Amino acid sequence: MQAFNALSQVFARVLLAAIVVAATMPLAAAQGSLDDGMTAYRAGDYVQALETWRPLAEKGDPVAQYRLGNLYADGKGVAQSDTAAMLWFLSSAKQGNRDAQYNVGASYAEGLGVAKSDDEAAKWFRRAADQGMPIAQINIGLLYASGRGVPQSNVEAMKWLGLAVIALPPGEARSDAARAMQDVAEKMTPEESREAREKTRMWKAKPEGK
Repeated sequence: MQAFNALSQVFARVLLAAIVVAATMPLAAAQGSLDDGMTAYRAGDYVQALETWRPLAEKGDPVAQYRLGNLYADGKGVAQSDTAAMLWFLSSAKQGNRDAQYNVGASYAEGLGVAKSDDEAAKWFRRAADQGMPIAQINIGLLYASGRGVPQSNVEAMKWLGLAVIALPPGEARSDAARAMQDVAEKMTPEESREAREKTRMWKAKPEGK
């Protein structure tokens, strides 16, 4: 029971941290109006960023949709709305944007702008994790460890947490993942540990096509 509580606490802390960080994560290089919007955003002119990104988002640009979702999530340049944020994140996520996929997962995990659902959270965290997003890898690993939204699997939990530890720089998120790995490792057989190591070694990121 103590291990489960520890994992739950780590999950909540990592999830919260990632929601905050997601708004500042780098995206693929963009040109023209996307850059103009970013210039305005960094200058604190959120209304101008909103006016720049909205037309692009409405035309289906996934980066603009993700950025617009962050403005709604943070209430910058527009009235804060988790519902509107979720809609824009989802539009971007469906086109393969891993940061948006993570935010959709976080929205389902926390019930922000949408009904809470561990199943949906796991689905979207997994898509972002498959593309190599370390924070998503931590969260899907924790879900596998606790059996929330996915069948409980210490092997899968160890694989995803291990991948995150490899990818992350030193810091709180990496330390959280390492501690979670220790909790999971205590419950594993030698055979399961070997299987997890092999899965980790063989894993390759699978970017989603546009």
